[in-house]
Amino acid sequence: MLNAESLAGLYSQSKSAKSFWNQTSKQTERKIVRLRKREPFKGPDRISYDLKKKYKITCAASTVAAILKRKGLVTKEYRSRLTKKHMKRYRRPLPGYLQMDFKYTPFLVEGKKTYQLSVVDHHSSWRFIRSFQDRKIETVIHFLNELERAVPFPMVQIQTDNALEFTDKFSNHNRGLKPTDCHDFDVWCKDRGIEHKLIPIGEKEINGKVENTHRFDDREFFSQINVSTFNELELATRQYNQRWNEERPTKTLGWLTPSETVEAAYVRAIAWLLHIMPPSAWREPEAHVTYHVGMASISATKEEIMRLKEENKPKPRPKKLTAIDRYLQYMDWDARNKIKTWAPVPMILQNFSFAPRNLLVCELYISILVRNFESPFWK
Repeated sequence: MLNAESLAGLYSQSKSAKSFWNQTSKQTERKIVRLRKREPFKGPDRISYDLKKKYKITCAASTVAAILKRKGLVTKEYRSRLTKKHMKRYRRPLPGYLQMDFKYTPFLVEGKKTYQLSVVDHHSSWRFIRSFQDRKIETVIHFLNELERAVPFPMVQIQTDNALEFTDKFSNHNRGLKPTDCHDFDVWCKDRGIEHKLIPIGEKEINGKVENTHRFDDREFFSQINVSTFNELELATRQYNQRWNEERPTKTLGWLTPSETVEAAYVRAIAWLLHIMPPSAWREPEAHVTYHVGMASISATKEEIMRLKEENKPKPRPKKLTAIDRYLQYMDWDARNKIKTWAPVPMILQNFSFAPRNLLVCELYISILVRNFESPFWK
């Protein structure tokens, strides 16, 4: 203070640090502002994910929100909260449950109204979107045929509202207030084994999945394009649909795209089936072979045919025993029953082994010796 050259040196100065070790760099702030201005519909979570994926920069969503607020890029908007009874959030375990609805294009194209028909999968948020110039039932059937060729999973159920394009429940010729199942939409679903589910009247929040995607369409698609012809709108719609399914990861899906979510769902399903089913259920069935037995023919697998062949194999005829064979059998029986024989027997065997010419004499003598024993071989 004594070295101050003016009275300004008497004022107290800030003691806070001029820089912090964890302060976000100016370069990162410029990237955040650039991403926000390029796509104003993106929030802090998606901007934080883009920073990590595109620039390898780790920046928390709360930090991104603070920077956007400091730069004046966040407006304080109050939205009316829904207080209806169908507000429970849930997700189907597997793809195949679809919700379908029409949406008016928020601007005129060539001075005429146009419509967007979209269908969204309840599990993966996979979408199929097309733009049309009318809402006829022929247009809906054309859309369904195109959907059938493009969908990457089997369709189980299609949920719609009670519009005349989807059902004849409230048509003039139907007085019973029930679907007749003769509507073209119902016939198309019935031919392919798909359930057509109608929501109750006045409860559009049950079809909230597709209604919520319409809100994203206003923010991310219609507010970002400038088309003058219907062909340009149709082309832009197809590009937006491809970007939604392949290039738009969301936090709700674990930062996966809808197409990646469909693949992950089937990987989990296959892993679960492998866990609960025995290995034999996954083996390919063996080809059957025809085996002829006499006048009959049997169709079975190769292993069963081999077993049948072994069972039906002719057994060899028993060998005709000579006196010598019977005597050897007797010797085995005598050894087992511990019966003592006469002393001349070993001499006879010795003579027989060295003198084959006395074979007949040996046989007769042995038969005489053995007859005095109670042997089972002579019974």
